[in-house]
Amino acid sequence: MAKTTFAMYEIYAKQTGATILKTVSDQHNLDEFRKIYKQEGADVVFLCLPNNPMGECLDAKDVYAFLDTVDKDTLVVLDGAYQEYASYKDANKAIDVQKVIKKYPNVIYLGTFSKAYALGGMRVGYGIGDRETIQNLYKLRPPFNVTTLSLEAAKVALKDEEFVQECIKKNFKQMKRYEKYALKNNLEYIPSYTNFITIYTGEKISKEIAQQLLEQGIIVRDMTGYGQNAIRITIGRKKQNTKVLSALDILLDTKK
Repeated sequence: MAKTTFAMYEIYAKQTGATILKTVSDQHNLDEFRKIYKQEGADVVFLCLPNNPMGECLDAKDVYAFLDTVDKDTLVVLDGAYQEYASYKDANKAIDVQKVIKKYPNVIYLGTFSKAYALGGMRVGYGIGDRETIQNLYKLRPPFNVTTLSLEAAKVALKDEEFVQECIKKNFKQMKRYEKYALKNNLEYIPSYTNFITIYTGEKISKEIAQQLLEQGIIVRDMTGYGQNAIRITIGRKKQNTKVLSALDILLDTKK
């Protein structure tokens, strides 16, 4: 897996006694993935497309080229939790799920209704893969399924794709405000293909900034635990984003 990616990959893997192999780079670097795989091998490879919590995303063609180099007895997990956002922003990032599963039986694609479809509290996720892969997972899964109400909510959400696309459009429109803010104030940020943006806090300590924002009723993710002096901000409504940017002006001393 990448050095900095969704923390639960490592947590769940360690519960099975697995050895964790990470790249040197925080963001996905497929050359590093290939080098580690060639030297060490792997039973499972995780690719987060786009990456949480960093926000970057690999081009689909590069992902396919990587899959061509992986042995068929290695399971490759393509985590597409934020794929709707990436696909909207840049068609080059869009994973053709049917094409991938048909060509690469050792791949499983993971999706969720928690992000673009805004059903986080319903806990509806799904996996798409080769029949044999899914059958093997069914040997391990508990008997309790997603709740009936959650499934109904997901079905209803699928009927209003126009609304989902409009929300994604507004997400990236508001994200530009954060990008312009970072550029104006010489703050480094990671171009994002998700519904959040990671901004480095410069000379200020991100942990302190996150705490001070929390005291104002603004919750952001402090990235210190990932080795980053940065905060991850989920894009909100126009009024909410204005409040966040105004608070950052004071905490980061950008008006001096």
